[in-house]
Amino acid sequence: MDYQTTVTAQEPIVITIGNFDGIHRGHQRLLHELRALAAKLGCKPVLLTFEPHTLAVVRPQVPLRCLTSLEEKLALARRYGGVEDSIVVQFTPQVAAMSARQFLDELRAAFGLRGLVVGENFSLGHNREGDVAFLQRYGAEHGLVVRALPLEEIRGVRVSSTEIRMLVSGGRIAEAAELLGHPLLLSGVVVHGDHRGRLLGFPTANIIPEPYRLLPANGIYAARVAVEEAGMSDVFSSPHVYKSAVNVGIRPNFPSRRPLVEAYLLDVDLDLYGKRILVEFIARLRDEQRFDSIEALKAQMAADVEQVRQIL
Repeated sequence: MDYQTTVTAQEPIVITIGNFDGIHRGHQRLLHELRALAAKLGCKPVLLTFEPHTLAVVRPQVPLRCLTSLEEKLALARRYGGVEDSIVVQFTPQVAAMSARQFLDELRAAFGLRGLVVGENFSLGHNREGDVAFLQRYGAEHGLVVRALPLEEIRGVRVSSTEIRMLVSGGRIAEAAELLGHPLLLSGVVVHGDHRGRLLGFPTANIIPEPYRLLPANGIYAARVAVEEAGMSDVFSSPHVYKSAVNVGIRPNFPSRRPLVEAYLLDVDLDLYGKRILVEFIARLRDEQRFDSIEALKAQMAADVEQVRQIL
């Protein structure tokens, strides 16, 4: 299998394996346990994930919308899990057809694998044969420490990427954020739009999401927007964060053929074209709607901005 990694060959490591879409509270608990086990064994904690998402290969007929890009996923693992290193496996039909034993044998041949941390419902390999019982037998054979953690729940709701996607699709971003353990986010490079926002008095930074990306339900949101500057390692570490009113959707008064994300940054006038920004959605204000006149639209936009100020 092909992979990219920050780990050197045969460096002693402990890993956790999964898609980790969103890096939610359950994932974060795995990462914290991973760090604890790695410290105990004198190893480096490493997140092993897949690109693309495994379901895109295993079930290509089922539309999949992801909460995070690979770059965002790894950045969130650093920020909320304290795990700096990764192995990113290129997920192909050939990798999907591997048995759990084949997959782990290849990892052991390439890396100094000393342990695994997984959730109790974890499974790996063709036909999901590599469940926790298999991992424990495999670990006993090869001297690997295997830890299986109970699934995370919040007020009786199981924390899962599937549950969070459902909330996001409905625009319920505050509930989604509770399960995520951080705000829903979206990063991208600012592109030129039609400049109508500037003519209306509300210039926006526009990003075009990838086709696979799950966006919150069309509407207006209060958000924080971080701006990447030259010399920064990534936008996640940017100290330049601004209050923002964000429109997600097709702009009924000036219809777009595809969903857009347009962020109006309050109290600043910046040239953001070509820069990467990070949008953190904080609260949903209202649905997208069509107005009878441009003046009515501008009045509502001004009201939205004032509501953003109150929220943030």
